[in-house]
Amino acid sequence: MGPTEFCDRSDLCAEFSGTADTEFSRTYPRTGRYLAATADSVAVVDLSPLVVGHVLVCPRMHYFSAAQAIADPECDFKMFLVGFLKIYADIFGRFVILEHGSTEAMRSACISHAHLHVLPLALEPMVERMTDDGLPLSILDGWQEVAGLCIDRLPYYLASDGERFFVARPQRRMISQYLRVVAGASIAIPPEECDWAVVVRRELFHRTIHCWATGVATEGAVL
Repeated sequence: MGPTEFCDRSDLCAEFSGTADTEFSRTYPRTGRYLAATADSVAVVDLSPLVVGHVLVCPRMHYFSAAQAIADPECDFKMFLVGFLKIYADIFGRFVILEHGSTEAMRSACISHAHLHVLPLALEPMVERMTDDGLPLSILDGWQEVAGLCIDRLPYYLASDGERFFVARPQRRMISQYLRVVAGASIAIPPEECDWAVVVRRELFHRTIHCWATGVATEGAVL
């Protein structure tokens, strides 16, 4: 399954296709945020990190979900992701991966361009919060089963630590930027302050870039 021909020109789509005027460029003029990249995939610092180490891992082309990108044998996204996470763990420690996977038929995510949130937080509070919010969670066996989530073209929520994979099929619309709110709750950030367009955490943004650069230089890591 290749990338969709449809692109909603969301900010990620525009940025990864080389558009100069984007939300990111307006927020951080003359600043880059790429941590690692290949022809198919990128890892960038979140525009408003909830915590130092909050990054997004994305395919460059327009897929509606990470599942769709992983399922595409012509895209290096899975290989890139696994390699990036190994380096990430060496620098930031344990992590949680969160995603709201969308579909062409049901573009329920706030930004429909596939993007995985990676944060140096524990998985358990995320799973507990999602369960408390009434989301029935299923357990998947690994990235290959994650890829299978795109088959039925239904949106999903994913929470993982790279070894354990929990997925929910939302039966109702959750609040905007739901997974940011879930992550924020685990570190006592109020829901209204989790919106990247409302609170821009420039200090955390620059500290994330510094930590990554220092860690890569120290470890001599190459993706």
